[in-house]
Amino acid sequence: MTEEEKQTIALFKYSLIAPLVAGSHMEASKAEYYRNTAGKEYTFPTTGEKTCYSVGALKKWYCDYTKLGLDGLKPHTRCDLGRSRKLPEGAIRKIHEYRQQMPYITVRKIYAGLIKEGYINQKDISIDSVYRYMRNNSELKNSMPTEECLSFEFAHAGDCWQADSSHGPTITVGGKKITTWLIAFQDDASRMIVHGEFFENDNAANVQLCFKKAIGKAGKPKRIYLDNGSSYANQQLDLICAELGIVLIHTKPYHPTSHGKIERSHRTMKDGLMNANDWNQWSSLKELNESYQIFLSTEYTNEVHSSLGMSPRERFLKDIKRIKFIEKEQLDAAFLNRTTRKVSATATVSIFNAEYEVPQHFIGRKIELRYDPFNTAMLYVYQEGKQAAQALPVRKVENSQRKRRTNICYAKMDGGGSHV
Repeated sequence: MTEEEKQTIALFKYSLIAPLVAGSHMEASKAEYYRNTAGKEYTFPTTGEKTCYSVGALKKWYCDYTKLGLDGLKPHTRCDLGRSRKLPEGAIRKIHEYRQQMPYITVRKIYAGLIKEGYINQKDISIDSVYRYMRNNSELKNSMPTEECLSFEFAHAGDCWQADSSHGPTITVGGKKITTWLIAFQDDASRMIVHGEFFENDNAANVQLCFKKAIGKAGKPKRIYLDNGSSYANQQLDLICAELGIVLIHTKPYHPTSHGKIERSHRTMKDGLMNANDWNQWSSLKELNESYQIFLSTEYTNEVHSSLGMSPRERFLKDIKRIKFIEKEQLDAAFLNRTTRKVSATATVSIFNAEYEVPQHFIGRKIELRYDPFNTAMLYVYQEGKQAAQALPVRKVENSQRKRRTNICYAKMDGGGSHV
């Protein structure tokens, strides 16, 4: 509240008690004046609200004016503003501790926690008391970050990529509505989208596919900066980055501002593509992705960026000699997912609800399998980081016609005889 507003309110209060101060009231006594004045409706000057005032309020104003003059009628900020008169100090400290550790925790969770840990008694303090305190306390209300947050930018293209997912348009494919997701990788220094693509699902496999395509087009980054969602924080991605010598960094939980550049590019996409087109024009992911690539080419990648003074493509190409590109064979091998299986007595392993054959000498051993998550028809057996064999789907009909080696026991095999 400004000083001018405080003064306006003080003058309004004074107008109601002025006849008492000047001794000019027509009533026989002060008590009668208080009763007559309190029975009328007044318009409060700063809000325009119609209200009535009690005899007690008028008496207090008269006493305040008698002691302090007009300043006594000005609204004063409570010395305990932002503090609860009901919540104990220990509970207040715990509320701040909760919000510092978990910025998005709900009031209901905080209230339950205070009761569980013995800071308050449910019979004495309601959830409304906690809510009012948090609503009125500016520190909690504004949820300002507890740590220093600075804008940053890497010096060269390829020094760091950011990645994130965003809701895409809902399109109709084959009469069925599907919600799409945009997964995009952006170079920090140049702001160029090194690869972005719409998918039906925001999952780890699609993030890896997008990452692989980005490296294929824009070379290998020194580091990538990702959030903590399961699509971006998983062992497979850790292994891929270790294989290629890329530093993997995850943002701190509840720090969305650290992903500001990629978030801003998503907003640009939504303004320029999603909000500027009829979603019914896209009947497949292919059509949607074609429109996205046209949008990037015409309205983003080749347009002057306000923070750079040049287009993202121009800024990226300035550092092209610093970029290290990866051979396709090495890239394909690095992005194979990994798992381990024990080989059965029939020289098979079970994965993806199917059986695969491996060479006989692996029977009874635990082996590492690597595979392309988008093409599981063939798996590779790895030993000491090198491909040692292939694992192919079991072909039972062909196996029934194959000549067996002697002295091998098939008694435990389904449909097999005692010896062949």
